[in-house]
Amino acid sequence: MSHPLLEKVRAAQQGNPLIYGLAFGILLAVVLNIMPLLNARAKKRWMPERKNVLITGGSQGLGLALAELLASKGANVTIVARNVDKLEQALEKIKKASASPKTQSHAYISADVSTFNGAKQAVKKCSQVPDTLFCCAGGAKPGHFLEQEEQDFEMGLKMDYWTALASTHATARAMREAGVEGKIVLVSSLVGLFGLVGYSQYAPMKYAIRGLAETLRSEFLLYNITVHCYFPATILSPGFETEQLTKPHVLKEIEKSDVPQTPAVCAARLLQGVQKGHFFITSDWQTDLFRAATGGVAPGNGCFMDFCKSRLGRIALPIWRIFEADAIVKKHRTEAPTSTPGASSS
Repeated sequence: MSHPLLEKVRAAQQGNPLIYGLAFGILLAVVLNIMPLLNARAKKRWMPERKNVLITGGSQGLGLALAELLASKGANVTIVARNVDKLEQALEKIKKASASPKTQSHAYISADVSTFNGAKQAVKKCSQVPDTLFCCAGGAKPGHFLEQEEQDFEMGLKMDYWTALASTHATARAMREAGVEGKIVLVSSLVGLFGLVGYSQYAPMKYAIRGLAETLRSEFLLYNITVHCYFPATILSPGFETEQLTKPHVLKEIEKSDVPQTPAVCAARLLQGVQKGHFFITSDWQTDLFRAATGGVAPGNGCFMDFCKSRLGRIALPIWRIFEADAIVKKHRTEAPTSTPGASSS
């Protein structure tokens, strides 16, 4: 015997399939949006307290701000960089930020982690096997593609991609051998989501870091090692000041409306994203539109919100590209170098 309510539902379906389809779509969206929240609650929130954290590029900028933040929350922090003077100064700041100076242990390691051997030796020098790695080392030398030389691109590969690759390889091996179910956070950039004039020495390396993160997110499920990828926008760091020395005027004009963020703000946004369990993490809402619009099959940050952001991004971002970014580039055509000083044609 059929229930009267079911009969009414069937009648509504037959009478107005549009309403039925709309109701089903809303129900599906609600379910898909709630499921990640339920999964997130089921997962244990990552807490820095008592974690053994290794941070490359930890002597300044984002790396140092992150080290101070994690120390203030109870983590044992080891920073890696090459300059000993900067490392010693950074270590003092980290110690001052500690939540419990008597029980926490902080250290620095002077090493070049752009090689597999250098990264391996750095990890070996850690007092304990790291259970968390943040790859913050890197930098950019902006310039027109045709004006840069082979050594510029080699520097980009070494400073940005190889530091992340070698550090991750060495740390993940140590985690696997020690049975540590750890966490690895790779730092890409806003221009790891889209290319822009002047960043040919930098953006492709940040794209590569994104690819590495997506690959390892899948592969490291074998070892219960969690992977995240961070896409910060412009950071007010010593590296930012250095970039201005070679940055083309056309790039400066495109970025003139950009509001750089402090390392402390970017570090806080990164920690927030890690604690939420997000795979792709951003530092502002504009970058989040790029993330949602170019996410591919990478895990999102909520089905319903990502759907809305991606649709908005698909409309807004092409408008920005055509009427602002590309328009500015075309306006600067007369300023573009037409020859390379010292180069001879044959």
